[in-house]
Amino acid sequence: MKYEYSDNLEELVTYGFDEIDSSEQVEVNLKDLMYVFSTLQEYQRFFHQPSHYQSIDDIENFLGSVKDQKAYRLLHNSIHKKMQLMLPTHISDKYDEGSFDSPKLPFYFKMQK
Repeated sequence: MKYEYSDNLEELVTYGFDEIDSSEQVEVNLKDLMYVFSTLQEYQRFFHQPSHYQSIDDIENFLGSVKDQKAYRLLHNSIHKKMQLMLPTHISDKYDEGSFDSPKLPFYFKMQK
């Protein structure tokens, strides 16, 4: 099977969003939203400065694992314990159906071969 790859991550991330009513809103827990916001800020704080990640060890130390109190755990919790619960059922169903899965793969999948 031949795959198509893209370095346009914004296009990949927003694939299928045209199916979402732009006027639809959700009410969320502010503390959970702040957890996600602060997690994204921490990723930005680390990655905005190349001197923070001069080696793969620097990145591995920042990320840790889901068992460590480091960045990967924050991201995992943001997605699976915070944001996932904020999504309306019909949007969660669309995720399960693959409606938001771009037919293109991110460029870094190609690099693994």
